[in-house]
Amino acid sequence: MKKVVNLAAAGLLAAGGIAHAGTLTVANSDIEMTGGVTAGYFYTTNIGSSNNDYFTVSTFAVNLTSKVNSMIGFTAGFGATTQPDLLDATQPPTAGFGLEYGWVSIRPIEGLTVDAGLLLTNIGYELYHTYDNKNYTFGMVWYAQPVTYAGARVTYSVADGIDVYAEYTQDTAGSVGGVTPSDAFAFGSIGSVGNFNYAVSYFDYNKTKNLVDVVLSTDVQGIELGVNIDYQWMDDTAKNAITASGATSVDDTAYGVALYAVAKVDIFEIPVRIEYVNDGQSTSGTTVVNEGIYGVAGDDAWSFTITPTYKPSKNTYIRGEFAYVNTDGKGFTDDKGNNKDNRTFIGVEAGFVF
Repeated sequence: MKKVVNLAAAGLLAAGGIAHAGTLTVANSDIEMTGGVTAGYFYTTNIGSSNNDYFTVSTFAVNLTSKVNSMIGFTAGFGATTQPDLLDATQPPTAGFGLEYGWVSIRPIEGLTVDAGLLLTNIGYELYHTYDNKNYTFGMVWYAQPVTYAGARVTYSVADGIDVYAEYTQDTAGSVGGVTPSDAFAFGSIGSVGNFNYAVSYFDYNKTKNLVDVVLSTDVQGIELGVNIDYQWMDDTAKNAITASGATSVDDTAYGVALYAVAKVDIFEIPVRIEYVNDGQSTSGTTVVNEGIYGVAGDDAWSFTITPTYKPSKNTYIRGEFAYVNTDGKGFTDDKGNNKDNRTFIGVEAGFVF
């Protein structure tokens, strides 16, 4: 499962297979280096007056990891990474070069790890870089999940292949109703049982919202299958803020489901993602005061993404993508200023992973 790989190796999974990490010797220490460079051409409809098509270098990333058997180690990723998603398209997406994530790991006893720094989340199926995922665009379920944050995490291996964790973070990205959280905490378990990989997590943003996240994946006769289910609800502080903004009816819960399937034939694969989000709105009569936790227009939305991929080698790929998202309300705008309830995304991306 991708989330388990993310915990173990901080993004060593590349589109088209697991890349073999190179080893550097620096000051008598062995360091593993992985990363990737991706670029492509992309076209998106109903993004207002912005240019519909563009060429871009979507990712340049270098990841460094110390040997995992030392008492004190580290993981660091730096580069320039865009994370294009179906709901909040920016044309073209931009990203500054710098530290993307990084933490120091302390292993005081066998099976116990303490990570502190700028952490990658344990929440969700989709990972940080475009080349880590089977689809180029990030989905609606990912859109409402945490990504990176400063904090500390304690992980303990309770059995072979099963970890539990708890963390305290200063994630301020979970704003709801104009309220911005100052911090958050989370706990959960990640591992594998039989032929199934799983991740179950609870994430609590201070004064804004709460999230229960479940990820399951398996392989059935060579077809990779995965599901990511979120259930989220608002805290009283966020609900009161929305009421104070004029809402007479507050919808304070939401859920999202993302299904993933990847069929493989020799050096070709066809990943498919199907999503449904039920969000709801807070209203005053017929006036919408707040669009809800996911921020989709109307009460719900669905999307379909297919990404045929050609992999001439383990560390290279070329993939095309078609994605379509439809919302209950008209939350998108075309180049003439007309409100629309859908968006189409078409693109081609080439990637080299090392």
